Amino acid sequence: MSEPKEALLKAIAILASLFVLWALQRMRSAQREPRRARLSCCLVVIGTLGYLNFGGLHIDGTAFHIWDQFHYVLGSKYFPELGYDGIYAATLDAFEEKDPEFVPPARVRNLKTNEVIPIAQLADLQRDVRTRFSDARWAAFRDDATHFRIRPDIFLDHGYNPTPAHVAVERAVTAWFPFRRLTVAAYASLDFLLLAFTGLVVYRVFGLEVLAAVSLSFGLGYCSRYFWIGGAFLRQDVLASLLLCAAALERGRNKLAGALLAYAACCRVFPVFMMVPLAAFAIFHWREEKGRAGQFALGFAASVVALIVLGCLAGRGPEAWLESIQRLSLLGSVMGPNAVGLRVPLSASLANMRGDLVDPTSLYVYTRIAIDVAQTEREHLWLILLASGALIAACLHLAWKSQDIVTVFASGVVVIMVMTTPGCYYASFFVLLVLANPLRTATSFLLANLFMYLAAVAVVMLARHGTIQLNGAALYVPVSILLLVVMLDWLRTCLRSAPQSGQAHRTLMSALTP
Repeated sequence: MSEPKEALLKAIAILASLFVLWALQRMRSAQREPRRARLSCCLVVIGTLGYLNFGGLHIDGTAFHIWDQFHYVLGSKYFPELGYDGIYAATLDAFEEKDPEFVPPARVRNLKTNEVIPIAQLADLQRDVRTRFSDARWAAFRDDATHFRIRPDIFLDHGYNPTPAHVAVERAVTAWFPFRRLTVAAYASLDFLLLAFTGLVVYRVFGLEVLAAVSLSFGLGYCSRYFWIGGAFLRQDVLASLLLCAAALERGRNKLAGALLAYAACCRVFPVFMMVPLAAFAIFHWREEKGRAGQFALGFAASVVALIVLGCLAGRGPEAWLESIQRLSLLGSVMGPNAVGLRVPLSASLANMRGDLVDPTSLYVYTRIAIDVAQTEREHLWLILLASGALIAACLHLAWKSQDIVTVFASGVVVIMVMTTPGCYYASFFVLLVLANPLRTATSFLLANLFMYLAAVAVVMLARHGTIQLNGAALYVPVSILLLVVMLDWLRTCLRSAPQSGQAHRTLMSALTP
């Protein structure tokens, strides 16, 4: 399914869903509950089909994401040898060894430095990585790495970068099987099972209308499109763990909630910022909260220790954590062209928005863009700090004022958007916002996503007519702005609906007891 066709179908689905959401908000009497349930079920179906692009799946019509699985399956299975720097060097060696007629790409990303270099300059790293393999392991890797046809621009991507904890979880699955069509299907099914299980838990804990709001926000969201990581391997586990954490908080399963947040934080790092509003809530009401807050902290701390130890057993020992920190620091020093967050619109120059800085050979080569973003960010630093401080203050005020721990937890989305600039596909965590004021928040979110799809089509059309060069900033600046608008509307709604500060608060977990 082409992207313009997907945008059209999603726009129609969003408009239809907005009408149903409006109807649901007008039905308040108990006599209309059966009708509300039927409409909610329709919204769940729309959200589910929307995520699958109404059967269209990926742009080429395939169900599986071979590109992404190439990184995550091979990267985890051969992590003891590849580490974080070897997947491209070893793959090029494997293709050259299997096929003497293989023509390597002219350039490749050196994962030690994150720079795109001529292929000849990778020779030393290729030799180094090859020596890490035994003959048997190399033969297995060669068969796996060369089984599928790989596009040349895959060697310009950013490699394999999960934390050692997530590597260990992935290796528990990938270490035993070859990388073939059957296993690709099995690996892809894990995310579908996770999402289905999470949906069931959301329904049991929060109800059908919340499930409908979550399904719509995920299935019709621009940042959670199937295009990004649909049909990949264990790429939805962090989103699932955050939603399950919210459900555990709602049910008073404090240790379990802490463990689930620890899993998300140890696997993707940025979810650790979800702790900020929870910690603030506990501090503001320490006398009442210390018991239940202590249970949450115990579950979190114990799970972090267990996951750190598990990461040490992933094949490269404790040094794997140091390698991961170095690698993530290197990646974090440069804002990606498809990043979202508060800093994105405040760090984009007009030249970047027009695409004047785009490398004509590949969108994966964005050295000039990175330099321009860093310079613009320095020029606007005072504005970034002011906006960041205002949003964090609003988030902390909500933590002080709100009586609902799930709302407080969801406000961690604000902190993530302020403190980090994750790749757009990680912004699926925005579905956490619909756990509070689900119908209104889903309405606001869908409206924003409608404009995101329109912005995507506009950027493509302008690029085709030569008005601009196709580039990330032209799209992800408006996407980030629209996400920020949703956040601000959500904060305003939650603060207005929260009790006045002088009223009694629920304790940190008391509302969560069965």
